[in-house]
Amino acid sequence: MNYFDPYVSELQLVFSEARRRISNFPEPFNENGLAYLRKFDVFERESSKNYICYLLPYWINEAVPIPIRQCRALSLANVFNMLYYFLQDDVMDETPAAWKEQLALAHLCHSELEVILRELFAADSLFWSYRQQYVNEWAIAVVHEDKHDYFNTDIVKVAKKASPLKLASTGVLLLADRPELILQVEERVDFSLVLLQMADDLADWEDDLREGNYNCLLSLIRSKRTSTQIALNSQEVESHIYDRGLMKVYCARGKDILDFLNNSPLHLERLYSFSKSIYEGIASFTERVEHTRRTLLSGGFDYILSNNRIR
Repeated sequence: MNYFDPYVSELQLVFSEARRRISNFPEPFNENGLAYLRKFDVFERESSKNYICYLLPYWINEAVPIPIRQCRALSLANVFNMLYYFLQDDVMDETPAAWKEQLALAHLCHSELEVILRELFAADSLFWSYRQQYVNEWAIAVVHEDKHDYFNTDIVKVAKKASPLKLASTGVLLLADRPELILQVEERVDFSLVLLQMADDLADWEDDLREGNYNCLLSLIRSKRTSTQIALNSQEVESHIYDRGLMKVYCARGKDILDFLNNSPLHLERLYSFSKSIYEGIASFTERVEHTRRTLLSGGFDYILSNNRIR
């Protein structure tokens, strides 16, 4: 994990500072906020590891250096940015009874984010225009992704729900006085986020099918159906995954993205390494499925002795 290991000591400082700031929230939001942070703390065993969120400024910093204290501040800002948007997502998925506390905690995180960013960027900085752009992209993606089927029509837009985290990469470039690189870096971050979403959707398709959430894998399956009158069910999804070779198509799309990231003129080594690790997870699953399928088709005795399904 060369995209993570060199930054362990830095992230320890970042998460320590995040905990300190959240501890100063009024009760009961201090305790609730710390509990929520633990769900995403990279050093917690059972947490969601949102590496790109915390590490993006450090990855960009290797190509376009800025003072480490500014890089650390952008990582901290992205932690609070992440908490704010995940709390928003929770509100969208929960009953109104839970909204009051969630929204209050979200705005406390947003307020902390504002404090950090105002210390880094002047009021007339281009940063604020880019930040508004990323918020707009998030809002449009949240509302329209299932209506426009972005995975099949405009795949880069799959990443736009995570657009606000790009404030870290753009922030580094502006602090380094390299605004001419922003579009190139945005594109590479977006495609890395598409790969990450593809991996998440492969892991979460059962939940997304049950809850009616947009999912890249399910979107691909629906595009292969001859009839849309009957609702997609888990048996049909499993048939496409394990019996009909759909994973080869899904994996090939991921490989196209990885090749683009590898061949781009602006080579961000750590971002590529992270993206490659995500792709390799998809490719490894695909290979296991295809190996089992080939064995079954050949009538091999090995398959009879193996599990019926790969999980």
